[in-house]
Amino acid sequence: MDAEMAMELVKHGLTLLFLDVPQHTLIGIDTQMFSVGPDFKGIKMIPPGPHFVYYSSSTRLPLLAHYVFVECRQRID
Repeated sequence: MDAEMAMELVKHGLTLLFLDVPQHTLIGIDTQMFSVGPDFKGIKMIPPGPHFVYYSSSTRLPLLAHYVFVECRQRID
């Protein structure tokens, strides 16, 4: 990703906040999955459009998932 594209996503992309999530929880969006560590706060620079967001406890399955469609600078509660 070039600097111009990165700046565009910072300005207009989505940020998903995951505050106070227990460590080792699995959180993902589309094809990216993260294991929550002590400093994890969320995912940023997500382009507008449809996305598949999912999460699971590290000790049990199944994954819980949601499809979301986000627009530029939209807030989802």
